Amino acid sequence: MSLNLIFCKENSSAVVFGELICEKLKASSIEAVCNKTAIDLAGKMRCNFSAFNGNRLELDKHVLKSLAEKEDFNEFITYITNPRRQTEAFIEAEVKKYIFTSHTDEAVSMLQKNVDDIKTSVCKALFTATQKVQTQEGDTDMWLKEFSIVLKDELTFDAMCSENFNDINDFEFLKEEIKKGFSSITEEMSSLSLDKLKESRLKPDKILTDQLCKCCWVKCPFCAAVCTNTIEDHSPDDHSALFHQPRAVAGGTWKDTNDFSINFCTTNVASEISFYNYESAKSFPYKKYRDAGPRYKTWRITPDESKLAYWKWFVFKFQKQLEEHYKAKFHRKGEIPSDWGKVSKSDVVNYYIKKTD
Repeated sequence: MSLNLIFCKENSSAVVFGELICEKLKASSIEAVCNKTAIDLAGKMRCNFSAFNGNRLELDKHVLKSLAEKEDFNEFITYITNPRRQTEAFIEAEVKKYIFTSHTDEAVSMLQKNVDDIKTSVCKALFTATQKVQTQEGDTDMWLKEFSIVLKDELTFDAMCSENFNDINDFEFLKEEIKKGFSSITEEMSSLSLDKLKESRLKPDKILTDQLCKCCWVKCPFCAAVCTNTIEDHSPDDHSALFHQPRAVAGGTWKDTNDFSINFCTTNVASEISFYNYESAKSFPYKKYRDAGPRYKTWRITPDESKLAYWKWFVFKFQKQLEEHYKAKFHRKGEIPSDWGKVSKSDVVNYYIKKTD
């Protein structure tokens, strides 16, 4: 075989091998760019977005504020019955707004930076693998292993067989072929839409949900206020909520009536009145609520006279919807005090973290 034929055959193998590598690089590079951008965006929001950079209680306050702003009764019911689901929906909505509305330029810049970083990493891997093979007079298998090792922390480069390409000797030519092919790939990635993040294995809203929602979601047996302990498996007899709600929020009524109970748990446990536990068919003084069974024993409800203005506004605003939803009435023992109607939406949106006596 003439030298020209040998040269052409080697180069032909290098071209084909380079194309196969570029084909694998394309899918894994796009995935790596999207995953890294999702991580960067989640980290940015965790640091700079007020709803996500505080503790669990701060997140809950922002969820409540969002609910008040939208005034969607069905979303309130979701929050009351399944607070985690509503919190996840809040995180998803805020992340979407951040990426596609308020900080689009920043998100695009992050995406572009990660494209540039991947390009730099691939160029480094090409240089390192080629240099090592040339220095140690290695073969295609050595080149491929070294190339994969350098990239293993940056992207997933699926294993491929080099057995059919052992005739490659000009690794400088192979390097340039791959650089040329990968340059076209990076140009294509540079025009990636932010919508591509929706197809990514890692999504910024999912990352934040995993971080922020790994906590306790047990609800108060009286009013459905969610435990705000940040530890998912904390002491089982230590559930607590800074703010409780009127029992009517969760559909609570006075025994043998359809009268809503508008009392707050913190007021009840400081009073002389009792409640009826339908599970045991017995009545218990609120002061000894922990004797009523396992669901009650696990809660710490501090007796005081505080009443959060937020829930006064909610009950007054949605009294008709609450009556229809729970098939009960705000009358007789459950009549809403007239001063609850004085709490405005702006009061709870701007000052919803405050307690009023």
